[in-house]
Amino acid sequence: MHIAYLTDQLLPQTATDTEYMISTVAAFGKVGAETTLIKPEHWFDPEPGRDDIADYYQVDPTFEVKAVRSVYPNIRGIEKVAQGVAAPLHSVARQADVLYTYTLPILIGALLFGTRPIVYETYRPWPYQQPWSAPFFRWVARHPRFLGAVLHSEHARASYEETGLDPDSLLAARAGYDPDPLSRRLSRSEARDYCGLSDRPTVTYTGRVTMKKGLGLMLEMARALPEVQFVIVGSEGEGEVERRAACLDNVRVVPWQPFDEMTPYLYAADVLLIPPSTTPLKTVGNTVLPMKTFPYMATGRAILAPNSPDLRELLQDGENAALVPPDDSDAAVRRLRSLLDDPDTRERLGAAARADIEDHTWPRRAERILHFIQDRLA
Repeated sequence: MHIAYLTDQLLPQTATDTEYMISTVAAFGKVGAETTLIKPEHWFDPEPGRDDIADYYQVDPTFEVKAVRSVYPNIRGIEKVAQGVAAPLHSVARQADVLYTYTLPILIGALLFGTRPIVYETYRPWPYQQPWSAPFFRWVARHPRFLGAVLHSEHARASYEETGLDPDSLLAARAGYDPDPLSRRLSRSEARDYCGLSDRPTVTYTGRVTMKKGLGLMLEMARALPEVQFVIVGSEGEGEVERRAACLDNVRVVPWQPFDEMTPYLYAADVLLIPPSTTPLKTVGNTVLPMKTFPYMATGRAILAPNSPDLRELLQDGENAALVPPDDSDAAVRRLRSLLDDPDTRERLGAAARADIEDHTWPRRAERILHFIQDRLA
C-alpha cells in the first residue's frame, strides 16, 4: 500500500503536532507501507531532505519526501488553504492508494479536487469544541472518497459518533512512544548529575512552554513548595512562563531538547507533571490526551495529572497515577506533597504505568491504522 501523507507544515520544527506526524509517517514505513510525505516547499531556506527530517525527529528514514510550492509558506492562513489545493494535486498524491492528513483544509481540498480516498487524523473533538461543525463533518462522512477518521482518544472518537458518523469509520488510536531513547534506564542520581540538577525532590514537566498548557498552576505549586525543585523542559524563548519562573528560586527552565536529550530529565524526576488544569482541554482546546503522557508512563516515574476524561482513558487514580481535581491548586499541592513523602507509592504507581503502556509503541499504532485502512478500502 502506498500512502501519501499530506501536510501544510514547514518541516522540521519543534511543534508537537509535527513530532506526532513524523512519528506516524516513519512508523507506517517501518511496518511495511510505502509512504511519501508531501510538504510545503521552502522559499528561501535550503530544502531539507528526508534524512534531515528523520534526523531532526530521531526516527528511521523509512519514507520519502516531496515538496510542493503553492504560495509564500510563512503566511500560515494563506498557506493552509493553498496547500489544501496543491498537495492533493501533486503527482505522487494522484497515484497513491490512500491520502492521509492531519489538516482540515487538505481534507476539504482532497475531497473537492483530489482523486484518491483519504483518511483524516485529529486529536480534536471538533463537534464538542465547535458544535456548529457537526453538519460539516456529516457532509465529509457522506463523501465517497472519505475513508474514515483516526482519533487520538476515545473522548474525541465519541464526539464524531454522537454527531452521526458511522462508528465503523472512526478509529480511536492513541499516540505512541519510541522505546529506544528510553532503553538506557538511568537512576535518579545518574540523571540529575547528567542534567546538572540538585538532589532535592524533583518535579518535571516537558512539552510546550506556554500558559495555555496550564503552567500557571505549576508555578503556583512551586510557590507553595519552595523546598521542591520544579523543572520545565521545552522553552523556546522569553514568554510569560519564563518571566514568572525567573522570580522563583526553585524553578528551572530548560530550553527545548531533542527527545534523547530530554529523556534524562524524565528519569531525574520523582514526579512527572501534567499540569492539573482544564485550560488545555476545555478553554484552549489544543491538547487532548497529551502526547507527553506516553513517554511519561514508559519512564516508570509517578505521574501527577488532572482527573479529566481524556487522561482517564490511560491513567487511573491510585493505580498507575495520582489524579487531582482540575484547577484546584490546593488539592494539587496536597497530593504532590503526599507523593513526595511516600517513595513506595511513587515506585508502585510508576511501575504500573510502565507496564500499562508497554504495547503503545508507534509501530504497534501504525499496524492498527493500516488494518483499519485496509478494512475501509475493502
